Amino acid sequence: MRRASSKVIFTDALCLFIICLVITFAVAGTRSVFKERIAKQEWDQTQSVMSQLIKAEDFKEVKVSGENQGYKALDSSGKTLGYLFVTKAYGYGSEVSVMSAVKEGKIVGVDVLDASNETPGLGQNVTKKDFVDQFAGLNESLEVVKNDPSGENQVEAVTGATKSSNAVAASVKEALVLFEQVAKSEK
Repeated sequence: MRRASSKVIFTDALCLFIICLVITFAVAGTRSVFKERIAKQEWDQTQSVMSQLIKAEDFKEVKVSGENQGYKALDSSGKTLGYLFVTKAYGYGSEVSVMSAVKEGKIVGVDVLDASNETPGLGQNVTKKDFVDQFAGLNESLEVVKNDPSGENQVEAVTGATKSSNAVAASVKEALVLFEQVAKSEK
């Protein structure tokens, strides 16, 4: 009786292992087959967000530090219109990914790409237009305040989401630092 039950358990475990192996290879194979199409869709989505922040004919990737991403916005003649940077900072529940458009050392636009792991109804409100529009025209000395911003370079935090608001602000500040580095390297 004992041998029969051991044999059944072994057979079931082997079947489960083979099923998992086949599914893993199927998913990996599908990803491999469609990787170019997936990359194109991701680039199209990135360009769509960039075009909303800076109207340009073309975007060219520029080398920046760390895991950050940088792009140069170009007009039809190849003249630089501004720069876009994708940076991340830790909020309340996870990293918040932000795309910042910078021109002449000032923010011209911000889009929060991912705040999906922030608290729903609170931290995820940093993606709203009312919050991100506050960054336009600010420079690296920007500061997040809890109540009515009265000074220059101040942004009012989302109510109940100060950590998430600070994460967006830190990402924007990082973009301004990256802008300075890229601007120096291109002179």
